[in-house]
Amino acid sequence: MSMARGARLLVHLSVVVAGLAARPAAQTPGPEAGWQALQKGDPDKAAAIFREQLTRHPRDGVLLFGAGVAAHMQGREDEALKALQQAVQMEPRLTQASTLLGDIAHQVGELDLAIHAYEAALAREPGNLAMRQRLDIWRTEATVHQGFEAVKDDRFSILFQGPSEEKLAVRAASVLGAAFWRIGKALGAYPSSAINVVLYTDQQFHDITGAPEWAAGGFDGQIRLPVRGAAQNPGEFDRVLTHELTHAMLHSVAPRNVPAWLNEGLAMYFEGHDAALGERRLAAARLFVPLAALQSSFTRLTALQAAVAYEESAVATRAMVDRVSTSGLGLLLQDLEAGQTVDQAVQRFGFTLSEFEAVLARRVGVTTRSGGAR
Repeated sequence: MSMARGARLLVHLSVVVAGLAARPAAQTPGPEAGWQALQKGDPDKAAAIFREQLTRHPRDGVLLFGAGVAAHMQGREDEALKALQQAVQMEPRLTQASTLLGDIAHQVGELDLAIHAYEAALAREPGNLAMRQRLDIWRTEATVHQGFEAVKDDRFSILFQGPSEEKLAVRAASVLGAAFWRIGKALGAYPSSAINVVLYTDQQFHDITGAPEWAAGGFDGQIRLPVRGAAQNPGEFDRVLTHELTHAMLHSVAPRNVPAWLNEGLAMYFEGHDAALGERRLAAARLFVPLAALQSSFTRLTALQAAVAYEESAVATRAMVDRVSTSGLGLLLQDLEAGQTVDQAVQRFGFTLSEFEAVLARRVGVTTRSGGAR
């Protein structure tokens, strides 16, 4: 299960763009163009604008914030952290920068930095209840992690608690190492940054992640897994690890613009899910949800809704891989990362998304009208 954080970023953007309107006219054209590019989903253009502006105003906190947001949207988290830390240093009153700094720091496992950034923001916005609640969760997480040990190699850092979980951590390192090369070969890219994995009790997992009860794991910049029954069912443990590793690798390869159905579907594809069985289940129930309804995170769905969403995602993604081939999968992700919609990206392979969706719907016995499921 992949956990999205885009809504808070949109708030950051809207607040800062509004603030820029109040700046002196001579300073507005460059920064405004950068923020407008971000709002239009073009962080590459925004990064270039902020970079050029910073050559003339290297100590401008808002410009540094803009550079940090652009880097974050490009998936360049190290650059984003550096720019945001400088932004906060130059302009401590820029609480939007402190908040985003905290969010990214938490996402990459820099928990102390995340807590410090939110504390600084709350000192200026003490009435921000959502931020205070998130900070409380992070402090709980920090307390829990104090008793954890780690198994590390060049690619993974696996945190666990106590001798009983050490064997699971060692197994996780082996499973993740093998899956990394298999998934990377299909995606056409191998992430260079280390990936953090945290093994929790069920209670710790739900308290810290806020994930729904049906979730078997999560990725929010780090892979987080409850270890319920893992020793008795190692195959399921391996499956969930591989599923969440796929999310982590996709986040590195294509951190923006990949719809949830494809993100989750690829995770199920690499974990070895039987898409043919899923198709038979959907056909038996005559169920087909328009893919447009499966664009965003499944975390707010009920257990039954999630089961359908995941099953259809697996079926649709398997059909997509069959259509574009594994050699074309990397090209598809590259086009999505560059800002294309799925419909635009698949046209290089000679079909449209509406045609693809209509075929899928017919396969499960659902008639369509104008390319959409009915």
